[in-house]
Amino acid sequence: MKFGYRDRIVLLIVVIVLILSIGIFVFIKPAVEKLNTNKTTRDNLKAEWNQKLHEFSLIPDRQTIIENKYKEGADIAAKFTDEMNSVELGKFIQDTFVNIEKFREDEVRVIDNAELGEKTTSSMSYYYYTPSIITYPLYEYADLDGSLAKAAEEKMKEANLLKARAAQTVGSSSAKIKLQINREDTMALIDAVNQYAKDNNDTMLIESISLEEAEFNEAYLKKDEAQQPAEQQEPQVDEDGNPIEPNPVDNNNNDEDDKTPTDIKPGWTEVSISYRVLYVQAPTKPDVGPSYDETIWEGNEWKTVTAPVESAAE
Repeated sequence: MKFGYRDRIVLLIVVIVLILSIGIFVFIKPAVEKLNTNKTTRDNLKAEWNQKLHEFSLIPDRQTIIENKYKEGADIAAKFTDEMNSVELGKFIQDTFVNIEKFREDEVRVIDNAELGEKTTSSMSYYYYTPSIITYPLYEYADLDGSLAKAAEEKMKEANLLKARAAQTVGSSSAKIKLQINREDTMALIDAVNQYAKDNNDTMLIESISLEEAEFNEAYLKKDEAQQPAEQQEPQVDEDGNPIEPNPVDNNNNDEDDKTPTDIKPGWTEVSISYRVLYVQAPTKPDVGPSYDETIWEGNEWKTVTAPVESAAE
């Protein structure tokens, strides 16, 4: 079968179109699709990389925030008592507040064994002042522009905020000690605990004080003074400075009510004091890593960064 010139031209065109079509669908189209896919992947990776660079640029700020939070937590923990077990707490109280020179001179003594509680937890609520805001019909009618209600709301703002906060749980230990002590030394001991807490930013407190005899048996002191011979009593004078003759002592009076019981020390009594200490765990020092150097991303070379090794002295 012979093809004419025209037929050969048409056949050549068909073959060329067919070859181009096959080339487009077999080679060009997949290449274009791959190119578009790679372009999309590149754009996504570039956006992700820019996001990572932004996150890296925030490293110094985050390091500062972490370090400030650590310091804040450490400062708060420093205001609480160092954690102690029951034995350590009992020894601390004895050495710091009881076994002191003045108490030894006054012959203050510990009665019975100290009651030492095991470590536990305590709840600390927020202390705040709630203002008293009085309203009545004429008051409400007078608030024509709402300023009085706004002022009342502002006064209550702090109290409402603190009221909404939950109580915090902290660690605690307790101890109870019973002393044979006089009034002066009792007050000195209370002042010493209070002063120690102030001087050391400490959270040791006296929970309760129980006295066997509220007046420290001082009534027997007056009775003993009245029974002393006149020459042993201090001279009494009136408003004009004239001496007052003491009442004669009836040595023949055998009334048992005038005698001081042998188990009572005039001016002294048994005092039970309960202590409690509060403590919180100090935060562990975080490792925030080396300081950030943004120049590490400059250039096309691969770079390896290692954190500096702290010396043993540090």
